[in-house]
Amino acid sequence: MAYLGNRAATGENNSFKILDDLAFTTTFNGASASVVNHTADTITINNHRFLTGSRVTYSNGGGGNITGLTNGTVYFTIKVDRNTIKLATNASNANSGTAINITGTGTGTSHTLSVAFDGVNTKFVATHSSGTKAQITRAAQLFISHNGVIQRPHDSTSPSNGYGIDGPNSTIIFAAAPASTDVIFGNLVANNFPTFDITDNKVDTFTGDGSTTTFTLSRAVVDNNNILVALDGVVQYPSDNTTTRAYSVTGTGSNSLVFETAPGNTVSIHVRHIGFAGASTASVTSVFGRSGGIELIDSDPVVGIQSGGTGIGTVRVLNFVGAGNTFKKTGNVIDISIAGGGGGAGAFTTSITGIQTTSQTVGIGTTSVDDADLQGIGNSARGLYISNGMILHDNAINGNHYIGTSINGLMAGPVSVNGVLNVDGNFVVV
Repeated sequence: MAYLGNRAATGENNSFKILDDLAFTTTFNGASASVVNHTADTITINNHRFLTGSRVTYSNGGGGNITGLTNGTVYFTIKVDRNTIKLATNASNANSGTAINITGTGTGTSHTLSVAFDGVNTKFVATHSSGTKAQITRAAQLFISHNGVIQRPHDSTSPSNGYGIDGPNSTIIFAAAPASTDVIFGNLVANNFPTFDITDNKVDTFTGDGSTTTFTLSRAVVDNNNILVALDGVVQYPSDNTTTRAYSVTGTGSNSLVFETAPGNTVSIHVRHIGFAGASTASVTSVFGRSGGIELIDSDPVVGIQSGGTGIGTVRVLNFVGAGNTFKKTGNVIDISIAGGGGGAGAFTTSITGIQTTSQTVGIGTTSVDDADLQGIGNSARGLYISNGMILHDNAINGNHYIGTSINGLMAGPVSVNGVLNVDGNFVVV
């Protein structure tokens, strides 16, 4: 007996999975030269679950033996790559890469290699959903029960008890090899995803019948650019806005794949979803403390305020406290009208002559009201000085000056004119 467990119900969380049977049997076509390569001594089994050193039992499935192998005999696998293995006579030869010499194919299409709980195998590939490898880096991501007893996890490839893992290879390593009478049950508690919003890149497969043109995808796609379609391994060109080609998807976000011409009978249709499957970095885990489908809310600080090039914080609300302030929102643009008040700038509400003030300064002050000698027009009005009821002038006029028509000029002398004085109006020297 190998494994007990019930499949999760519909709506199962994307991370929580029931592990596939750790003990398994793989069937392959032993008569096919594309499967059994007697030149390279290899057997091709796509996405196999074998490890180097796995103890397996070979069966010819009622056909003729692959030349070099014997029906019902135990061998040890050598993992060449994810799709290819070799066989060795013992574990030592498997670990050293010494393979059995295969000299020819067998007969029959139901040859098998079986991995069992046999008191020898301690390593098993952790998969779920009928062959999908678990993404694990810590042993605690797995829940393992051995004969009803929960096993202790170890982040080690050589656990002293319970089980450890070889994370990069998604491999469970038991401290003691399970026997044929043992019952093992396992859960994948949490998959490791590269980013916070990853989704698996799916692959859909269909078979043409010569008449069907529409096939339902396992997941809706945005447009034609989000899938890669192949017919018997030949990549097809998608239609676009200007040119009709091999296929398209109907509407935005549709799960209907539509061919312009029905794929022929028995033609293998391979559809790979190539849309977004994860961000390029895992540095972002949440926004404003929230995860999932994030939307901005009114309390989020998204407006940056600065003064003189120095940031003074981020805000979501600008509160105008003066009377008469108004604003209008048009789309994402705010029109603001600021009224006067509280000493701020604004418009005069009555007719005004000159400049009116409510302070001690009358006219234009240059320093402060505490300086008794500088009231009204001060040092900034050079050449003209008002003090104690007198109008004072400089005793020299520097530069060129012009007194225009209907303009009266006054100088109190003696006055030295150091430039050119042009008079078109009236001029009096006292």
